[in-house]
Amino acid sequence: MKKIKIFYSEYGSEDVQEYESEDVRVNLSSLEEFYSKLGEKHLLSFRKFADFWETDGCERLFRPQAVIKTMPAEVLSAEFKGVPELEHKEEKTALLVWTIGDELEKEASRMTSAAGSIMTGLLLDVAGSISLYSMHGVLIGWLRNKEALSGRFVCGEYYPGIGNMRQDLMEKVVSCGATETLINVTASGTSLLCPRKSQCAFAALGQKEGACEIKTEPCRPCKGKKCLYYQLGGCHMMYSEKR
Repeated sequence: MKKIKIFYSEYGSEDVQEYESEDVRVNLSSLEEFYSKLGEKHLLSFRKFADFWETDGCERLFRPQAVIKTMPAEVLSAEFKGVPELEHKEEKTALLVWTIGDELEKEASRMTSAAGSIMTGLLLDVAGSISLYSMHGVLIGWLRNKEALSGRFVCGEYYPGIGNMRQDLMEKVVSCGATETLINVTASGTSLLCPRKSQCAFAALGQKEGACEIKTEPCRPCKGKKCLYYQLGGCHMMYSEKR
């Protein structure tokens, strides 16, 4: 298990504070269940990967970091002009950007190119995605606890590219959060973050607490059974877990 290194700041302040979150629990039980149903031969492939993940992979390759920056409503409207979902009346909004780093992606690519470790490399990539989504709940919990000290609550979340919210905000997200300097997350064009296993969200902060969900939806267009993730253990994007 690993803790998230969090870089926290308020808009307009040069004071960036460093924190550590609670442990991130990466639950691979769904993968084990999937391969158990396929039979012993397939289960052995999963166990080989699980041994690698537990003894070396997670500790060496999973490097969770995050940037959280709070900003007043008027600043948010100015910085992200033309985004109706963010033009709410809450007191403040927090920009969250989180990543597992790029080491896992590099190792997965190397393993899938080497004889004898292809399956382990593919499952490593899946575990990286599960790790990224596992970070979400931990970060929201951390933010809830910190904001509670100021009498504010997390009362909603907004995700670029989900629902009606535009996807092409990533360059502004990177610039506003100074993520390239703090956690080495950059924007690839206007719609993607790099490293690939990075995510961002906006959390509304106000006087009433609201439910937060992991906004996991299928890719667009969804390839269904043609998708490699689907074939490796079911699509990790196809569930929604209440927090």
